[in-house]
Amino acid sequence: MSHIERKNGVVTMKPGIDIVASQCANLKQEFLDIINSGEKKIVIDFSGTEMIDSSGIGLLISIRNSLANNGGGEIELLNLSEDLKQLFKVMKLDNHFRIS
Repeated sequence: MSHIERKNGVVTMKPGIDIVASQCANLKQEFLDIINSGEKKIVIDFSGTEMIDSSGIGLLISIRNSLANNGGGEIELLNLSEDLKQLFKVMKLDNHFRIS
């Protein structure tokens, strides 16, 4: 289970694991619980996350779309490794997620 902190209208989620196919179902439910509670700003802290596979990328896109369908909001990706930053840039996902 991810570490989740709510503060000043921002939910910070730290999975602390690689975001791969075997983890996506649990992570998706955690994200949907956050979105369904009405939260609009989600920060995903990638500290402790070394890898993300195609299922993980699909999960992030799905969550972004769910947030948009629930009145909009923002997802910020924090503490990405250089490899993950490069992956998001190559896939042009840096146009859809705020990366800090």
